[in-house]
Amino acid sequence: MAIRRASPADWSAIRAIRIAALTEAPYAFASNLARELPYDEDHWRSWPLRHAVFLAFDGDEPVAISVGIPGDEVEMISVWTAPAARGTALATEMVETVVAWAKAEGATAVKAWVVETNPRARRFYDRLGFRPTGEEMAYPNDPAITEYHLSRPL
Repeated sequence: MAIRRASPADWSAIRAIRIAALTEAPYAFASNLARELPYDEDHWRSWPLRHAVFLAFDGDEPVAISVGIPGDEVEMISVWTAPAARGTALATEMVETVVAWAKAEGATAVKAWVVETNPRARRFYDRLGFRPTGEEMAYPNDPAITEYHLSRPL
């Protein structure tokens, strides 16, 4: 698998992997398919202009995504790997790619949100050194579910 930073020219791959993620794991994201499916090309082209978007490819097929929102403390969003790539090191590589980028940008931490109903993701982030910040909020797609904020100091 080849991981690289996306550019606006990669808009269709960004859209494809994001739609795949929202379809396969709707419980893991603060957004949803109904909201993002209608977004136009300009929206998807703007993602890598506003964020550090990293894609993993198996040949020409996007199979994973991770995104860092720039800042003193980088907010990592949209981390997802296709089911066929799970159980490999790819998810770890995607997170570590954002961490390496954040360090190079001079960030002090990388943060992420995880829903209480996704214990696999919670264990994954824990293994990578992310710890709860104590901040939590209602999950936007279901206020009965809690989202926990995690942080990994750099």
